[in-house]
Amino acid sequence: MRDLLESIDTRKRILKICLILLNLAFLAYWLILAFYSRLHFDDMHFMAKLRELSIPASVKDMYFSRSGRFVAYIINGVMSIVTTTLGFHHLWAIFYYVLGISICWYVVKDLGKEIPRSLRFLTVCLIYNLFVLTNIDFPVFYWLCAMTYYLNFPIACLILKLVNQERLKGWQWPVLVLAVIYTGGGNEAFTPVALLLLFFNGLYWWRSKGWSVKETWALPQVRHIVWTALAILVLFAVVVIAPGNYGRMSDADHFMHPAGIAGWVKGIVDAVVSFFYFTAFYLPYYAIVFALAFYLGSQIPADTTSATGKGKKILILALSFLAYLIISALPNVYLYSDFGIQRTYTHTVLVLILSICAAGFILGRGRPSNAAGNTAVAGLLALTLIMGINIRMDAPTAKAYARSVDKRAELLTRLQQEGQKDPVIVPALVTPSTVDTKYFILDLLGKKSEKPVLYYYSDATEIDNGYVTIMKDYLGLDFDFSIQ
Repeated sequence: MRDLLESIDTRKRILKICLILLNLAFLAYWLILAFYSRLHFDDMHFMAKLRELSIPASVKDMYFSRSGRFVAYIINGVMSIVTTTLGFHHLWAIFYYVLGISICWYVVKDLGKEIPRSLRFLTVCLIYNLFVLTNIDFPVFYWLCAMTYYLNFPIACLILKLVNQERLKGWQWPVLVLAVIYTGGGNEAFTPVALLLLFFNGLYWWRSKGWSVKETWALPQVRHIVWTALAILVLFAVVVIAPGNYGRMSDADHFMHPAGIAGWVKGIVDAVVSFFYFTAFYLPYYAIVFALAFYLGSQIPADTTSATGKGKKILILALSFLAYLIISALPNVYLYSDFGIQRTYTHTVLVLILSICAAGFILGRGRPSNAAGNTAVAGLLALTLIMGINIRMDAPTAKAYARSVDKRAELLTRLQQEGQKDPVIVPALVTPSTVDTKYFILDLLGKKSEKPVLYYYSDATEIDNGYVTIMKDYLGLDFDFSIQ
């Protein structure tokens, strides 16, 4: 028995060491890419606009001309002002990264206390790192205008944790208020998802009281849920009725609504199939956290659930995720009749990873398995090696891209100072391309695929994409330019 306990402790120590090394490799990768990141022209557009307008005036302008997500524009305005004041933007990605992990840890820190706290925290960090790495639209991580996409689901979970407390502490009330304001006015594609989560949370409490309305309303948790949902709904209405929304949606070349039931069904099927297509390439990574979750579950005493009962839980989990995915896809299906904008599925990737971890935990609970622990260790070591390769491969590319952006800005600024008025030709920017799992596998199969990029990347093109106009405004140029 003593030898068995020592073996378990040794494996846990090895797991901790592997997790520390892997999470440090991830952090080094994020820091390197953050250092070499450069502003996308949308970010420049916000900063140039705020030279002439205050944040409230800028938000008003966007509300009436582009979109109703007023909270997102307030956040972008604050980020732009801070970036302009400090003279650099590179740490915003790391700020959101740390904030995201902190929220996730706060939400789950009281779960699975039979497992060492350090091991649980390191696992949360790994899950969040995989969430960022395997996101369908990875460059969002370094795009100032869209960094908040990574916080949507963590903040929704934070709201659920707070409203389900019988009594909130003093500091928790302002946190809840800020979370509600963000969720209601920050992203109209995610707000309905958050409202549905609150709805099902309320149903849980109603069912627990035998469907008695009186007894259910007597619960402080239920009142918290109802008032929170109403506040989010009011803010969501403010977003939806914005004149800017309808001006944009009138663009028939950009938006295409589904025609009839058949159109909706086709759009939903396209969205679901596309999501699983993109995420399927990362199944080897998800298998690692599955093995880790299985091992951690094996450290928890067995409950009375039979094998059939566990199978039912897994089925419910899978169907719940499918329902979540379909609900998340509906805004895109309505706007584009298909998969739509990839970054709006950011939160869905995190839910997928959490579902896989939950399945591993359920299956592993009470079933001591050396094989799962050994598989997790081998997988963590392999992923650490992969992250080392990513650093070695992507750091020079990111550096070259940053240098080309800086050189262009220096050249255009110098020409402006010299009084240039005629159009000039400048070298094209270095494309910050990389190789991800999808590209690697398709390349092995002999199928051509466009290389993914590390950052949202834009340059002057023959078709006017607004880049030159925004760069002229941002740098204060009196002349046009084009690329070679």
